[in-house]
Amino acid sequence: MWEYLTCCFPCILDKTPTLRINGASFKILDLLGEGGFSYVYLVQSQTNHSLYALKKINCPYGDTNFQQAMKEVENYREFKSPYIMKSIDSSVVQEKDGSKTIYIILPYFENGSLQDIIDKSSVNKVKMNEDEVLRLFIGICRGLIALHRHQLSKNYQMILSMDGRRARGGSESEMDVPGATDTNDNEEDNPFLSLQERQGLSDEDPTGRNQLPGHYADADSDTVVDLLNAQDGTELTETVSMAHRDIKPGNLMLSKDGTPVLSDLGSCDKAQVLIQSRSQAITLQEFANEHCTLAYRAPELLDIKTGDELDEKVDIWSLGCTLYALLYGCSPFEREEIVNGANITLAIQSGNYSFPDEPIYRDGLKLLVQFCLVIEPKKRPSIEEVLSKALDVQRV
Repeated sequence: MWEYLTCCFPCILDKTPTLRINGASFKILDLLGEGGFSYVYLVQSQTNHSLYALKKINCPYGDTNFQQAMKEVENYREFKSPYIMKSIDSSVVQEKDGSKTIYIILPYFENGSLQDIIDKSSVNKVKMNEDEVLRLFIGICRGLIALHRHQLSKNYQMILSMDGRRARGGSESEMDVPGATDTNDNEEDNPFLSLQERQGLSDEDPTGRNQLPGHYADADSDTVVDLLNAQDGTELTETVSMAHRDIKPGNLMLSKDGTPVLSDLGSCDKAQVLIQSRSQAITLQEFANEHCTLAYRAPELLDIKTGDELDEKVDIWSLGCTLYALLYGCSPFEREEIVNGANITLAIQSGNYSFPDEPIYRDGLKLLVQFCLVIEPKKRPSIEEVLSKALDVQRV
């Protein structure tokens, strides 16, 4: 009887929740993870039945949260590297209570993350294969090269220059909900901009509208976004160093062929920042505390002060911690806390860590960890130098 009902009335008996995004319907199958105001669901397209990861970001507290979330949307569209995650679609919904909800459709990685591999190895009490560790590490390095030596697309620049954004989206309960209303996306408030960049916007072109080339300059926000959505962003401008700022095993997914893929681009932004005021230092410190995982965080992000200079070297430190975790199951500073009862913040600031006696790995891998974990950022190697050393270790 049940089989008969299921066959004849599937739409009535199927209680799986669904969601519509830009006209496409998805079944919500499972909750994969959550944190802060965001949730990640496993969803299935009702058109091609493929599985995807849906990231839902709630923005209840005004423009700041919304702008940060939109930055993540832009980042997922910007990079064209097989080592960096790219979104499939996205949508912004204006809710009835005035808040905004952002939906990002991302690839679903059946193989999970490097953290899943580490956890499995720990549970089974087996060491990671050295050649596999090196292969994964070299792949991560290639992803970071794409970030640290990135050529910005014109689309990315134009979105940053806009004084407001509007997008279109919908949900199952609101089929034609208009997207987010105009928001004051003021670049003067972006702590990652240099003083010259902020003054340039303030003094010459507060909205950044004049930075839009040609016919875009006179277009309203809706038109600009529609034009951006119609392009694939391959027209490139200057090379700009970008930093991820939260490199860790949990943010490195594994593709079907085993390629490590950088994910969670919400913390990704311009790498080089000069801290020129106390308020800027406080803002960036709050950002680091919220978005940069402590056990993998570089020392310069623990106590940001006026006069400090930040750059892409924060990722090199996190890279060293990630390599250590692949070898020994956790960050070197987590281990100091667990094994020796150390204060993890003080251990990071002093660079105090050690290698366990077991499992045994070749010295080249340990030297590679030490090569990355240099307290002084200016003495820390570039990503090209790290990759070169990793390739040397691989050849031995």
